[in-house]
Amino acid sequence: MDPGAEAAAELMKHRPCPHCGARARMEEDSELRWVCGVCGGPRVPVEDEAAHSERERGELVKAGKAKKMAFAYRMASIGLSLMGTLMAALGVALAAVSVPVAVVLLVAAVAGIAAAIVYGRRAHAKREEAKKGTFEAWESVAEALLNVRGNEVTAEQIAREMRTTVEDVERMMSFLSVDNRVRIVVKDTELVYTSETQALMERESEEEDVDAAHSAGADARRR
Repeated sequence: MDPGAEAAAELMKHRPCPHCGARARMEEDSELRWVCGVCGGPRVPVEDEAAHSERERGELVKAGKAKKMAFAYRMASIGLSLMGTLMAALGVALAAVSVPVAVVLLVAAVAGIAAAIVYGRRAHAKREEAKKGTFEAWESVAEALLNVRGNEVTAEQIAREMRTTVEDVERMMSFLSVDNRVRIVVKDTELVYTSETQALMERESEEEDVDAAHSAGADARRR
């Protein structure tokens, strides 16, 4: 593990895991980015408390449950596959001795393998659900960081805080922009991001300033 990843693994020890409650280091994960070192539930390695929310926690909990279901379905699929294979082999071996018994075993083998395929598909669907929930939790934290950091934040700044890549941040910002939660503008040939919440507050403040200026002008003319 490189020094940056090592620091990220250690930094969240003070925050309890949303899945098991343990205050443990995190580990990198090929599917869910970062996970709890105790229970394996997905987490987001951002130190700033202001970036974490109930929405993020809810998405992480759903993703963690989906991960557990995916593991259970995968184990069931493997078990049924092994059982179906063994029954098929036994049915072939007994075909010369008793055809009816062999037929029953082969039918049971086909049923077992068919069930294994069904559970394998469910496992895949749950893995995708876990990855989707984790991504949405990361989106939530990225949006919160924009609210905290103010206007014109770059992908590089967010990537450093979230211990991820610039490309990953740009992907998150694209989805947030589609949902009208982030504004993307080009400044000096570089993409910068502003939270729509922050932009709305600024527009309201500008409108209030304009109204105040108009009121002051009207009062001056009346005098």
